[in-house]
Amino acid sequence: MADHTAVAGTLEGRDSCLLVVHAQADLDAVGAAVGLARTLDSDARIVAPDGLKRRARQLIEGLDETVHSPDGVALGDADCLVALDAPSSDRIEPVWGAVTPEPLVVIDHHEPGDLVEASTVAAVDTTAGATAALVADVIDALDGTADSKARIALAAGLFDDTGGLAGASPEEISRFGDLLADNDHVDVLSALLEHERSFGQRVAASKAVVRATGYRADRTLVLTTTISSQQSVAAQALRATGAEIALVFSERDDQCWIVGRAESESINLPEDLFEPLAETFDGDGGGHAGAGVAKLDTTALEAVREETLAQLEATLGTALSALS
Repeated sequence: MADHTAVAGTLEGRDSCLLVVHAQADLDAVGAAVGLARTLDSDARIVAPDGLKRRARQLIEGLDETVHSPDGVALGDADCLVALDAPSSDRIEPVWGAVTPEPLVVIDHHEPGDLVEASTVAAVDTTAGATAALVADVIDALDGTADSKARIALAAGLFDDTGGLAGASPEEISRFGDLLADNDHVDVLSALLEHERSFGQRVAASKAVVRATGYRADRTLVLTTTISSQQSVAAQALRATGAEIALVFSERDDQCWIVGRAESESINLPEDLFEPLAETFDGDGGGHAGAGVAKLDTTALEAVREETLAQLEATLGTALSALS
C-alpha cells in the first residue's frame, strides 16, 4: 500500500497543504511533518491537534520551526490534507471534525484504520520502522531536495521510532546515514539524544561494557557483548571506550541479531561482515560503512559469534587475540 509515487503526484502542484500529526505527537510524527513541509513547494503548515511530546518540542525549537494548533490556522483554506503517523480519525480530532478537504493523503507505518479507508491516496507500510522513513521515500519520488533541517528532522524521527536504530532495517540504517551526511544541524539531533539518555539506556550501556569481551588485531581494538535490548546504545557505549569495532549480539524474534558500529577506516560493516554472515545463516544484513545490522535466521547465537569473529579475522587479515 506504500505508493510513494502516487502520493508524490498528488502533492505536486498544490497551493497549500495541512500536515496534521497525531495528538501528543512524538519525534517520528513531527520529524516526518517537518521533513515534508520543508520540501514541498506549496504553503505547508504543520498542525498538532493536542500538543507535542517533550522531545518533539525540543526538535521544533532547535530547528526554529512552527507548529500550529487547530485554532491558530485557517483549516478550510488548504487544498490538501496530509495525515502523518495517524491511522485513525480520532487521532487527529478536532482537525478531522472541522475539515475534510480533498485530496486526503495518509503516510503512516501503523496498522491502517479509517483514515486510510477515506484517503485519496496513501503510503502505508507496517513493516517500516518509522513514518519518517516513508516520508523520505515520498521526497525521493517528488525528486525534491531536502535541506539540512528537513533531513535532520527525518533522522530524528527514524532514530526515535526504531529504538535508536535497533529495530531499523538495513535500508533504514543506510537512510539514516545519508540523512546525517554533510548536515549542518547534527547538533540538534545530538542535543536531543544527550537529554534523553534514560535510566534503562544507562543500564544497558553499563551492562554492555561490563559484559564485554575484548580482542585486538594488531592495533585495532574489537569489543563484543551480548545484551537483550538497547543494542544500539550498547554498541555506542563500546565505541565510546575506544574500540574501533563494536559488535552487539542478541536473540530477537527467533533470530540472531548483530548490531555493529565501527570506524569506517577499519571495516565496511555491511560489505565485509554482515552480508557474508547473511549468506551463511540466511537472513539479511546491511547499513553503511560505520553502522549496520544483521538479522540472521538462526538461534544458534554461539555459532553466529564464532563465525562473526572468523569473518572479522579474514577481513582484517590478522588473527584476533583475546585481551587478558
